[in-house]
Amino acid sequence: MIIRKLRFANLNSLQGEWEIDFTRPEYLSDGLFAITGPTGSGKSTILDAICLALYGQTPRLPKINVSTNEIMSRHAGECFAEVTFATAAGVFRCHWSQHRARHRRGGALQAQKHEISDAATGTLIQSRVQETLQEVEARTGMDFDRFTRSMMLAQGAFAAFLQADANQRAPVLEQITGTEIYSVISMKTHERRRDEQARLDRLLVECEGIRLLSEEELKEREIERAGCIEKERELSGEVERDSAALRWLQEIARLEESLAAIGSEAAALQTEREAFGTDEERLRLARNAAAVEPLHAVLTLKRAQLRRDSEELAAKEAGRPEAKRQQLEAEAQHEAAGKALASAQESVAAARPLIAQARQLDAVIEGKRQEAGRRKRELEALEERRGRLDAERTAASANVESARNELQQLRAWQEAHGADASLVGALSGIRHAFDELRPVAERELAAASGIATVQQAIEQLRDESAAIELESKASQAAYGEARRALDERNASFAALLGGSTLRALRGELDLLRDRRRLLEEIVALYKSGKELLPKITELGAGIEALESKRADAIRKLEHARELLAHTEREAAAQEKLARLADRVRSLEEERRRLVAGQPCPLCGSEHHPYAGEAAPPESDDAALDAAKRAVQDRLREIRELEISVAERRTEIEQMEQRRDDLAAMRESSGRQCLALLEKAGIEAPAREAEPVVLENLAESGRKVDELAGRIEQLDLLELRIRDDEARLQQLSEAARNDERRLEQAAERQRSNRLDLARLEGEHETARRELVERRQLLRRLVEPYGITLDGEIAEPLVAGLEARRDAWRREEERGRSLERSVQNGEASLHNFAEQLAALDADLAMRREEVEAAFAGVEASTKERLERFGEKSPDAEEERLESLAQASRDQLAASSESLNAARQALAVLDTSIAELLRGVEEEREEAERREAEFGAALAGKGFADEAAFVTACLPEAERERLESASSALEHRKRDLDLKRSDREARLRDELERRLTASSADELAAHIDELQEELRQVRGRIGAIASQLEAHRQAADEHRMKMAAVEAQKSECRRWELLHNLIGSVDGKRFRNFAQGITFDILIANANKQLSRMTDRYVLFHDSDPKRQPLELSVIDQWQAGEVRSTRNLSGGESFIVSLALALGLSQMASRNVRVDSLFLDEGFGTLDEEALETALKTLGSLQQSGKLIGVISHVPALRDRIATHIKVTPLTGGRSAIEGPGVSGPG
Repeated sequence: MIIRKLRFANLNSLQGEWEIDFTRPEYLSDGLFAITGPTGSGKSTILDAICLALYGQTPRLPKINVSTNEIMSRHAGECFAEVTFATAAGVFRCHWSQHRARHRRGGALQAQKHEISDAATGTLIQSRVQETLQEVEARTGMDFDRFTRSMMLAQGAFAAFLQADANQRAPVLEQITGTEIYSVISMKTHERRRDEQARLDRLLVECEGIRLLSEEELKEREIERAGCIEKERELSGEVERDSAALRWLQEIARLEESLAAIGSEAAALQTEREAFGTDEERLRLARNAAAVEPLHAVLTLKRAQLRRDSEELAAKEAGRPEAKRQQLEAEAQHEAAGKALASAQESVAAARPLIAQARQLDAVIEGKRQEAGRRKRELEALEERRGRLDAERTAASANVESARNELQQLRAWQEAHGADASLVGALSGIRHAFDELRPVAERELAAASGIATVQQAIEQLRDESAAIELESKASQAAYGEARRALDERNASFAALLGGSTLRALRGELDLLRDRRRLLEEIVALYKSGKELLPKITELGAGIEALESKRADAIRKLEHARELLAHTEREAAAQEKLARLADRVRSLEEERRRLVAGQPCPLCGSEHHPYAGEAAPPESDDAALDAAKRAVQDRLREIRELEISVAERRTEIEQMEQRRDDLAAMRESSGRQCLALLEKAGIEAPAREAEPVVLENLAESGRKVDELAGRIEQLDLLELRIRDDEARLQQLSEAARNDERRLEQAAERQRSNRLDLARLEGEHETARRELVERRQLLRRLVEPYGITLDGEIAEPLVAGLEARRDAWRREEERGRSLERSVQNGEASLHNFAEQLAALDADLAMRREEVEAAFAGVEASTKERLERFGEKSPDAEEERLESLAQASRDQLAASSESLNAARQALAVLDTSIAELLRGVEEEREEAERREAEFGAALAGKGFADEAAFVTACLPEAERERLESASSALEHRKRDLDLKRSDREARLRDELERRLTASSADELAAHIDELQEELRQVRGRIGAIASQLEAHRQAADEHRMKMAAVEAQKSECRRWELLHNLIGSVDGKRFRNFAQGITFDILIANANKQLSRMTDRYVLFHDSDPKRQPLELSVIDQWQAGEVRSTRNLSGGESFIVSLALALGLSQMASRNVRVDSLFLDEGFGTLDEEALETALKTLGSLQQSGKLIGVISHVPALRDRIATHIKVTPLTGGRSAIEGPGVSGPG
């Protein structure tokens, strides 16, 4: 992996957008470059930008989110970092950014964005934060930790490893190489060995608690159960025989009661039938009247049609004189309209020359008026311009005077604050002193805070250990109490079982519930059979009522068909009249050729009343349409009646099918009932078995409730036993946890004491440095009247910056005011010249405007004298409107004349047709009346009045039909019930099952059932004991197999624990770290040999010494072994660099790393050591690596040809210079 390009903006002191191109020849040719600059200038920020773009975090800031972002530049609203890198998989671009709300510096932080794309094609690969991080790890082959160990060697990380003692080196090595997993594995192995042993102990205890029956006890239980089963069979047979006899007596009594009830119901029905006699006679007459009702309806229609046509004929004959008068009036109006049109046309011809002259004058006047208006607008624009110039001259004069006064005040302020002028050059030094003082103060405060925190942690751990000991004692007491409670519940559970098992009791309960469900199904079938009989009877009555309605619908259909025939005849007559009118209209041209006194070629008549005098007659379209609609209405009524008849037929078929289905269902229920009775072991006939079934159902319900309650108590007790066992396990686990917590607390206490000693030394060093830097700062700020007391105050620098910025602003403002005064005086002179030129132009323009308006007035006067105020267009339009109105009047009078002639012709034709129709309708009505009279006589009616009296409304007739049918159905039902009950009573009496009474049989059955209940209870108890023994034997066998398997598992974990397990993880961690340490030393010696041939790193494997003790062999001193603590500063850096490169090689594993960044101090090296270190780094370039070194040592500028320079600017900002660097501006 190699870094090709870096781009970022607004990170720490590097404000604005910056870009560094590492593909420039300067970097590729040397392979080694330096990032230089003063302390705090922002050198490490460049490396932070690479980490931020790839992983969204930096070695110094592991957390950047919506609540904190300490890397964004102050007063910035957004920041970003983007890096382009290449791997074996391709070239990629990774971008990270975050901004504040509305990109303002005071806005709230928004969610960060992180994305990766293909640099060659620009295709976006991923844009979600977590998924992007996974993609980066997949493309680079490194997570953040491995990246910072192999490519980005952060500031001070490896010097800390070399300077740490052997005890502190283990966690540092874990952090750098990622070997902390070995401690976790060691502790998990210890815990797993302990858990497996506890599981084995629990299995052994469970095996000891299982109780089994002996062989003798099993044999005794089997013999006893066989005797009880035989006794149960004898008692059941005797109970069944007595129960059947008792049911026989109860059935006879029930049948006798049913016959008595049927007799009472039959007497009540007879009384209702006698009361219905009068309505029965009304219903008979109504049925006869319904038979002739269609003939009466047709006769009524004929009479009404004859009356309507006679009235219409009389009305049309009376209206003919009025139609003739309207024709004569229309002829007179037509003649007057023709004369008015001729007069209007003459007026239009006379006015046209005057209108043309007026239009010509109007055009001349409009042209002169537009020219005068244009000149007036130009004059007004000039006057407005002069007003603006005058106002601008006044404002400019005031501004010049104001600028002179403000400039005088500014000079006075500068004299009073002259000391602040030196801040322009000196403030950066003061700020630098503050910046160097701040981290020292933070280190001193952090060390003091750390000391207090560690001391508090030591006290808390002491208290925590005491509390854990108290909790451990309480847990042990609670464990003993829980064990006693569990033993008591187990004893109660065994007593409630009574020698049986919970599985056996559940099996017995299931059998009882199955029998109860079987008996409930039999009872439901009895109930269903009883409910089906009245439904079948009801369906029969419904079928008869529908048959009656269907007959009525058929009669109505025949009547409607007769009415349709009459209506069709009327429609045919109207259509004939329409055809006659069409024929007359088609001969219009032939009529016009007729000559008065000459015969017609069609009829031979010499008198032609309509030849050329009127339009042809038209038919009565309204009457024809009404006749057609009447035919459609009759057809619609017939279709509805046909549908009604079909629906009634369908309903009858459906009800018959339903009745047959119910009868089949009743028969099927009887067969099912017999089968279920046989399955239930009830031998009584189906008619007699219902009481026996109900009795058995009640007995089964009582047994189910009793046994279910017992099982419920056992379930509740078993649940509580499980809870007690779980609590016992929890208490045992709590005791082990207390032991582990005590061990961990002791280990943390030892670590805290070591941290306390280290922090106290750091605090003293920081305190001395803080005193020196504060004295320097006081000397720098005293010339500006500032006394530095107490703690460092951030507002002091801000105040000095404000004073410097104020001096700069006032200087700039003074220069601006001087320019304003000079520019204002020049503007005043220019304004005076422009105003003089405008005044001369205005005078000339006013004279031109007056001359133009005089020409307009003269032309207007001439036009008024010739044509007045009238508009030519309006006058021409008025005359044309009068002529058009005359033409419209003539056309309207022509239409009125034609309409009057046509109306008279149509009226004469209609009168003739009505005369023929009235005669035909009168003959038809007489024939229908004779036919209706004959039908009345056939049905026994004296006359039409008797028929009308007998007719009933349809709803009333249907009500009487329904009442009559219901009475008849009830009579049939009672007859059927009486026959059924009498037959069943005869059958029952012939059986003669017993001579005992019902009370005697009931008492004997109770005695037998009590004895039977005791026998069955004993059978169930024995079965439960045998089932419990079987389950216990199975459970014991399974538990023993589990014990053997668990013993094997415990031996496996015990072996592994002896190898790597320990309570604190040291055993396996030390072993793994020893191997890792040897690999590290081997890699570091390869790098060290390139820098010097004097030292070789050495790991002493003597078990008496610390496992991570590091020494060096001094080959210049005859191979003497020295401690790394005796190395000088330069020697320490060389060894640290070798270790850093070795660790980088380990962390990168199989990933090729072609870019390496070292953030280490080179200031402790002498000339020779520095040269050696640089040669070593340069040798890495030969393998194609690009190496960047961060340092503030000036000597690096001469030793490294390519370098990136970071220079501090004012305001806490810095700038970057170097090859391939581009920035703001």
